[in-house]
Amino acid sequence: QEESKEKKPKRREKLKRRGKAEGEQAQPEESGLGDGGLEPPLPKKAKKSKKGDGAAEESGSAGRLVKSASALGNGVASQAAPSVSSDAAAGEHDGDSEELTEEAREGAFSNFPLSKNTINLLKARGVNYLFPVQVKTFQPIYDGKDLIAQARTGTGKTFSFAIPLTEKLQNVSQDERRGRSPKVLVLVPTRELAIQVARDFKNLTRKLSVACFYGGTPYKAQFDLLKSGIDILVGTPGRIKDHIQNSKLDLSNVKHVVLDEVDHMLDMGFAEQVEEILGFAYKKGSEDNPQTLLFSATCPRWVYDVAKKYMKDEYEQVDLIGKKTQRTATTVEHLAIQCRSSQRAEVLGDIIQVYSGSRGRTIVFCETKKEANELALNSSLKQDAQSLHGDIPQKQREITLKGFRNGVFEVLIATNVAARGLDIPEVDLVIQCSPPKDVDSYIHRSGRTGRAGRTGICICFYQRREEDLLKQVEQKAGITFKRIGVPSATDIIKASSNDAKK
Repeated sequence: QEESKEKKPKRREKLKRRGKAEGEQAQPEESGLGDGGLEPPLPKKAKKSKKGDGAAEESGSAGRLVKSASALGNGVASQAAPSVSSDAAAGEHDGDSEELTEEAREGAFSNFPLSKNTINLLKARGVNYLFPVQVKTFQPIYDGKDLIAQARTGTGKTFSFAIPLTEKLQNVSQDERRGRSPKVLVLVPTRELAIQVARDFKNLTRKLSVACFYGGTPYKAQFDLLKSGIDILVGTPGRIKDHIQNSKLDLSNVKHVVLDEVDHMLDMGFAEQVEEILGFAYKKGSEDNPQTLLFSATCPRWVYDVAKKYMKDEYEQVDLIGKKTQRTATTVEHLAIQCRSSQRAEVLGDIIQVYSGSRGRTIVFCETKKEANELALNSSLKQDAQSLHGDIPQKQREITLKGFRNGVFEVLIATNVAARGLDIPEVDLVIQCSPPKDVDSYIHRSGRTGRAGRTGICICFYQRREEDLLKQVEQKAGITFKRIGVPSATDIIKASSNDAKK
């Protein structure tokens, strides 16, 4: 009705519209979008009013549609998107500064030199703006500066280097020769993290060739990829070094080197291998050395000493953690339960029932492989569980992780091999069977939940004699555990009824 009224006193209505507050307009325009019947007249109206500034009016109404729709929240915005031009859709966060959070405003795609293709691929992954770590690191990386970035686990570190690097590579003319050597080398400590990082790169580009090399897999497929040509190579130090020594991999054309989870890589004894690999890509004192990017959740002093060997004198530093603030993810609640090791399996089932429910995902961390296997097979555990540790063959580890991601089973019982780099966004609960002696381990383990803006719970079992260890974790990680008891029968019945409701 409002559309038809507009024809006669068009000029007056137009001025009136401009003067009106956005809130007053939201109601009619929302019903126009939500009700499919009112959408088709819009293009017709634009055609009729072609006097003087028809085009301007059309783009203006598209702008208003986007503005009011995004002001009403994501549900309506997604309906509005198809009815506006792709340019307007790309900048859909521009007009809603009052409604969007500070984080979403700063991370709006329009603030960065992103191509339409990249924006569309990000949206397809459910990413509607860049996260703080991505906002702070984008420009330095895009400008070719060396960088050390320290950010909490689960904040989107992988995308913070993957987005600017793919964008940069796609902006230069593509080298599509067979057998071309990689331009980007990403070194990571574990196979699982290598798979995840490579997947993130593949989700961002259709033009570049991305390869993932790690041990425990056949060489032949990797030789074939090297023959056909690679733009971005992600891998673990051992397998990358093998290929260099066999003269199959040439690193002389590498322009960007990323060391992800750098502290863990050096902790695990890869320091020597990493330095050997970098020796093939860097020349002492050369101005043409690759751009070097170091990412990690924890950066001990000696990491910087190693970095200085390869980085230019002037490097950027981004620290989203700081010395005094809480080092664990802020979206995680930390609970502690006193429990004897003999009762652990029995209590575990009840805790998962109460804090995660039958549909939630839970990761349980054990200190040893034997403990992980025993817990996974324990009949006291009511939920389906599988174990993940270093003795399990690589192929089986991938199948297990895929099953956990897809909800085939709800509980993953793992050793530290799963603590880093596993990006499973919907983990509701993390349980640690004892307080880790190393605080960094606690940070990485608890970081498996509360990822990508979700909330999560981390429960730590402890025995009376481990009270001091628990206090040490509190002090060094900057958190306070809420001491709770073992779930009561009432808690369990309540949780079961909630599950039944769901």
